[in-house]
Amino acid sequence: MNIILKQIRADFPDMDSLCVLAAEAFPPQEYIAPQKLIQMAQSEGFDFWALYDSERFIGFMVVMTHKTMAYLFFLAIDSSLRSQGYGGAALLTLQQTYPSFQHVVDMELLDNKADNIQQRIARRNFYLRNGYKPTGQYLSYFAVSYEVLCRDDRFDATLFEELLAKVPVKDFTPHFFTIT
Repeated sequence: MNIILKQIRADFPDMDSLCVLAAEAFPPQEYIAPQKLIQMAQSEGFDFWALYDSERFIGFMVVMTHKTMAYLFFLAIDSSLRSQGYGGAALLTLQQTYPSFQHVVDMELLDNKADNIQQRIARRNFYLRNGYKPTGQYLSYFAVSYEVLCRDDRFDATLFEELLAKVPVKDFTPHFFTIT
């Protein structure tokens, strides 16, 4: 499996598939319309990538970079292709595309009362299987709490806060916390 990255712009040929996937993959409080992501990708350090297996559109990822950190803002694989290795291949492609960066992702905090607890557990296990580690850091924004994972043993929380301060989303004000 060889993942090919293509930048997503306004003239993206698989826009219909992209819009369907974005709406299906993210809950309303996390959803950002692809057209808005295209606008955001005009900013330095903001990359909106389509993922292809040969000529087949399989998903997308949004990556923000700041200094030496690469933050996986979104990753979505077509639902008919999940559990076939594409997510892991996408993460490998991410590492190869940003080789000298500390790789960070946040994911919904495990909460046994959440309607999608099984999905959250599966997502966390996916990242752990692919080399990400708990950082002991958490954040919340738009009334959702997230756990921060990092591929490095040493997570640079200050750099991550700097990066998130650059997120071009209206009213995006993350609150950082730890759980004791």
